[in-house]
Amino acid sequence: MADEPSTLCTPDDEKSCFACCPPIRPPGYEHFHYANEIKRVLRENTASLRKDDTSVLPITGFSCWALGYLDGGFKRIGCLLHPFQNHGEDLRYRVDYGNKCARESCVEAGIFQHLAPEARPFWLRLSHGLDSFSYSSRTLNPLFRILGWGAPVLNLVATAERERDLHAESILELYSFFKTALPSRANAYLLRVLIDSETLDLLKNPRFVSRFGEFSVRLSKELSLRVLRSPAAPYVHSLPMETDFLDFLRLSGRILKADEDEAVSLKEFTDHALARFRDELA
Repeated sequence: MADEPSTLCTPDDEKSCFACCPPIRPPGYEHFHYANEIKRVLRENTASLRKDDTSVLPITGFSCWALGYLDGGFKRIGCLLHPFQNHGEDLRYRVDYGNKCARESCVEAGIFQHLAPEARPFWLRLSHGLDSFSYSSRTLNPLFRILGWGAPVLNLVATAERERDLHAESILELYSFFKTALPSRANAYLLRVLIDSETLDLLKNPRFVSRFGEFSVRLSKELSLRVLRSPAAPYVHSLPMETDFLDFLRLSGRILKADEDEAVSLKEFTDHALARFRDELA
């Protein structure tokens, strides 16, 4: 749940994202697979909740008793104990998950917050017509995948198309790159370096997808051969470097540990390779 409306979690009055509730689920779990059963439970939870009760009732299994409907039309789903639902008072301690519920936030929600204000409604067009169950699904909601490409590139696209009233299908047809199956967070750094206002049209070129994918695979293999893989080295995600580059090392290069000097060297090698690839594309 977001701490305020108009975020990725609560984009409008028709839907909300409740994918992180409860915050411990089996890998690959999707609420929509159990929609009919969950809808019944949500109505029961909403009807039975007493906000004047301060007792602690631990969550059992994968269903949280505090997850319910946030509106009378039974459209938006979320935490009934969240401070936004309780005049700023956080009642989530009652589910006995420690601070985990309060900490819970998905990577995509953080990226969405870094989008320019005018870019947010542009990309939310991709979720038009989804209900809360489909909107909360990483399988059915394209925003989860596309937000992984990062705010800089997505802001460029939204700015370029600010005068056009594109609907979801038109956006993905025009910018065919975003239909790729390439893992977005694993490749976001490469795309950010390659794409600016002068090269934005590459995202409309179907041939660019395959060339970009081949480049990413080749570069990832080259990097993996250059790292020492010392067991004593720190985990790369803890290094003081750009997050999207570290994601590229981890998720694409499968490099989990590296000294800072080694990571800097890998970044220099990557940036030189990107410069050469950009020249090839020109």
